[in-house]
Amino acid sequence: MVVKTIYIARHGYRSNWLAQGPHPLPPTGIDSDVPLAEHGLHQSKELAHYILSLENQPELLFSSPFYRCLQTSEPIGDILELPILVERGIGEWYRPDRPVIPVAAPLDVLQNFFPGKIDPHWESQIIPSSKGETEQDLFLRCGKFWPLFIAQVEKQYPNVETILLVTHAAAKAALGMNLLGFANWREPLDEDGTIIRSGSCSLDKYELDVESTYQAEAEDVPFERRKWRMTMNGNVEFLSKGEEMNWDYRNAQEAGSDADMKMRLEAAAGSGNIEAPFEERQMETVYVSVDIPSSNYREKSEIDRTATLQYSGLETEAPLFRVGDQLYEGKWKKLVGTELAFPNEPVTAKKNSNNGALDASSTQEDEIDSAKYSESTEVVMDDAPELEQDEDKHFEKIYKIRDRIVLDKVERI
Repeated sequence: MVVKTIYIARHGYRSNWLAQGPHPLPPTGIDSDVPLAEHGLHQSKELAHYILSLENQPELLFSSPFYRCLQTSEPIGDILELPILVERGIGEWYRPDRPVIPVAAPLDVLQNFFPGKIDPHWESQIIPSSKGETEQDLFLRCGKFWPLFIAQVEKQYPNVETILLVTHAAAKAALGMNLLGFANWREPLDEDGTIIRSGSCSLDKYELDVESTYQAEAEDVPFERRKWRMTMNGNVEFLSKGEEMNWDYRNAQEAGSDADMKMRLEAAAGSGNIEAPFEERQMETVYVSVDIPSSNYREKSEIDRTATLQYSGLETEAPLFRVGDQLYEGKWKKLVGTELAFPNEPVTAKKNSNNGALDASSTQEDEIDSAKYSESTEVVMDDAPELEQDEDKHFEKIYKIRDRIVLDKVERI
């Protein structure tokens, strides 16, 4: 067998992209080897949930050795039950004129941060220069990488047809353009000027063009002669915030560097063409009832209090849960008697949908979203003097709550 499908993802939202500091120090102690922000960790879970939903799922998971890529890979590996294979050949791009050229931590150090997650039985096929790389150097590195890498994959894992690489913006673009046969990453993909998009946690997909590759007969075609089609470009449909921090060669600065961030902030303050860094949102605690149905109605299903609980896609209709070593798909269910009434609350007023005026209401029904658990906007009566309050009326708030998840075990083939 040969590799027929290649997914390439960029890491999630970095902690040093947040406008408000202080920013955490690199866990590995290596310059610029920053961790993801909380938002980036959430993006990684969304990416993992999306990949699990794909019909053609990756059978091997490769990651750049830098911390942010391993953090992005971790939930994917967990949910697909795949180890992470560290490949230095898809590491970050650092310019030669940089004050410090970061060299990724060795495997034994990384295993301390991701215990039991990294498979040591993989040797990197390319080692980036410790002196930095020009734009052309990076493109050449990615060009040399592909035939060596694919040959080793097909030798070491002969039955694998689909793989996933988690890398960085510049490497993601250079890898893709080499795969498609372009001479450099500045060429457009088509006559419309399309380029490879690389927002945080975005996903590309390349499929082997079997008809073009095997024109004569089914023979072993060297990687250099294989033809590929790009069938997914910077996909972020699964991210709740959509595309963020897109980077391409026109940014002129290293992706995520101080110079890049300064340029983005200046652009955001001026034309607004490039988004300002994401601000961490205020978080709130949400309590959710999780129900694991029993196959025997006489027996009660209980979750081991020491079991690890992980979830992904809580904002969707079918979130995924891992309880211990079992994988479940959840479904939101409505509890019986889910209306909670709070009497003597401040009188509320709401907009009339017909003319925009404020109408007094004896009940205010606020639908609480199962994932975000947030009230709809309301106006307190004291702030609406044009409405007359009636002291004889009894006002109360009624909340409708949907807070129970029923889990069904996912059978793995």
